[in-house]
Amino acid sequence: MNRIHSSNWNFPARFLSATHQMGRILRRDVIGMTPEQIRKTLDGFARLYPGHMSVGYESTHMGSVPAARLYPKHPRNANLNQHILLIHGGGFAFGSARTHRALASALVIEMECEVWLPEYRLAPEHAFPEPLEDVLEAYAHLSSNAKDVWVLGDSAGGNLAMTLCLDAAEKGWASPKGLMLLSPWLDLTPNSKSNRASHTEQSPFDRLDMIEYATHYLQGTPPYHPRCNPLVRDLSDLPLIYAEASEMEYLWPDYERMRKAFAKTPERFIGRVEAHALHGWQLFPDLLPEAKRSIKGMTAFMSKTLVDSL
Repeated sequence: MNRIHSSNWNFPARFLSATHQMGRILRRDVIGMTPEQIRKTLDGFARLYPGHMSVGYESTHMGSVPAARLYPKHPRNANLNQHILLIHGGGFAFGSARTHRALASALVIEMECEVWLPEYRLAPEHAFPEPLEDVLEAYAHLSSNAKDVWVLGDSAGGNLAMTLCLDAAEKGWASPKGLMLLSPWLDLTPNSKSNRASHTEQSPFDRLDMIEYATHYLQGTPPYHPRCNPLVRDLSDLPLIYAEASEMEYLWPDYERMRKAFAKTPERFIGRVEAHALHGWQLFPDLLPEAKRSIKGMTAFMSKTLVDSL
């Protein structure tokens, strides 16, 4: 497992802690931002960072699910064989194809592939299992029209991505070539190890936020439900996994728990660790060196898996 220590985000710890605390106070106690307001704010900022100009962006549908398709405008190979289903994070309540467009664009360039981003329904307006049903429909649509499909999810999208792969196996659907998880949020229970650790010094969110977002998504479903807490399920049917996280981020304990789940089958799990990156660093591949390393890690995983499967 690689441990990387250099980062552009190595601000003084006291500065980070004070900044995150002030952000929580303003967002939650002063402004009282709703999930809808957070969505609009993030999407507004995302318009300033659309990704590489050589990547095309098309609004489309995957079955009945709205989606975006990103593709190389001038591909070297006329037949694009690799397709990534990118399930965005955002606490099940926000995030979109726009917020993850730069990440998707970097993968399009490096792998010369297509990246599909389903705009699944968001909580609290749409609770479990509706967001999961949307990503399942998106995967069914893509896998029926493409040979090599990869599933990628970050944060809450990592929860949906792992559950999608487990559900697909139970349904007898074709397995993806691989599953890539970026700082996944896999344990939604209020007393999870991540919540108990509560790394608020390095996170704009704290335990109260995480419980709130989980409640928005669950709305009465037990947090230990196997389709909401996928690590309690039989993981033997999952495809090969690439996962990464930062030692200083809020969800580090979720990553550690996942890594330990594959301790007896290490050949099925490839982990990569950043020491000082902040949660969501992968969304800025043109700005942050740690994000560039993430793109290289994912593309190396995909390339090696393809070679090994020949």
